[in-house]
Amino acid sequence: APSVSPDGQRVVVARTVQGNTDLWLLDGARTSRFTFDAARDDRPLWSPDGTRIVFISNRTGPFDLYQKRMSGAGVEERLVTSDQTKIPTSWSADGRFVLYHSVDPQTSNDMWVVPIVGEHTPSVVLKTPFNESWGAFSPDSRWVAYHSNESGRYEIYVRPFVPPGAPGTAVGTAGGQWQVSIAGGTYPAWRPDGKELYYLRRNS
Repeated sequence: APSVSPDGQRVVVARTVQGNTDLWLLDGARTSRFTFDAARDDRPLWSPDGTRIVFISNRTGPFDLYQKRMSGAGVEERLVTSDQTKIPTSWSADGRFVLYHSVDPQTSNDMWVVPIVGEHTPSVVLKTPFNESWGAFSPDSRWVAYHSNESGRYEIYVRPFVPPGAPGTAVGTAGGQWQVSIAGGTYPAWRPDGKELYYLRRNS
């Protein structure tokens, strides 16, 4: 699960050594261990300013969201705790929010957002009977791209992002959604200028 730093100079990966999975930093030919817990640390995601990494760990049972400073100062902070597995997928460019999906036995994958500043109170972005996952903030943080199987197969969709606490509406409910792909698609990624989306599609 590699994640490239914002300056393009380093990569953080989940690496298993002697049966233990931790996060490691790759900087050219050098490697250094970033997390040291006996539990599984996985799915790292860089902050936009490159000072922190969000990741998941099963230190208390289910995979919860944690963050750790690159400087090593302070303790690793648990951001979201629940009885469901969570995977962080995108960090808003202003550094305020982390988008993640949570695996619900009743509704499959649902998209959530958690504020990084202040109280870390999660809010639902999209929760339906279908599988909505791998959300990605647009570079201006106004939109979220994701894949969903609501049509019967996975396609790429885009919808407006409403921050938690915005007046007059709940998070994720403003406007509608737009289908981007037409022949299947998964794992969307925005071009840095926000004018184009990349995604995967099976040829068969």
